[in-house]
Amino acid sequence: MADTSNGIIYGTAEVKFKPTDGADKTIGWLDENGMQPAGNAPSFTDVYAAQVTDGPVDSILQNPGSDAFTMNLIQLKAQNLADIFGGTAEEDGSYTPPANFVATGVLTIKTHSGHSFRVFNARLSRNGWQNGLNMQNVFAFGIRVDMLKPADGKERRWRIYPPGVVPDTSDATADAEE
Repeated sequence: MADTSNGIIYGTAEVKFKPTDGADKTIGWLDENGMQPAGNAPSFTDVYAAQVTDGPVDSILQNPGSDAFTMNLIQLKAQNLADIFGGTAEEDGSYTPPANFVATGVLTIKTHSGHSFRVFNARLSRNGWQNGLNMQNVFAFGIRVDMLKPADGKERRWRIYPPGVVPDTSDATADAEE
């Protein structure tokens, strides 16, 4: 199916996370900021020559940079937290956290524009408490999403899907071609 959208991607409609050893789970509501870019730009070392006085003659890549997002989970239900990081969601709705707030798996973001964005090897980690506990904001659990090199040996770290394309169906086709 050809992409007939205008290509403009906006709005976080739903975020699902499938841990390496689990099933797809909807993460829960995020604050109005949705997901914010948090990666690092590549860094280079400039190479200068004595004979060239108007700038570098080359540059050497030192660090390729990284891609990441941050998000603030405002729907702090015990099951939402347990689905992401583990720990225990008690029958009475209370939550006992794990010792380590790090999880890896596949993250799929559905947008209001109809697009989807998938990270094939996402590392989710705790990014501290956010927004404060007051009457001007909503208390939130900060989460950082790092886009790591896929563990399955494939080149793609992430993929964008146009409206109407189902990520699981598209992946089966595209990954078979690689």
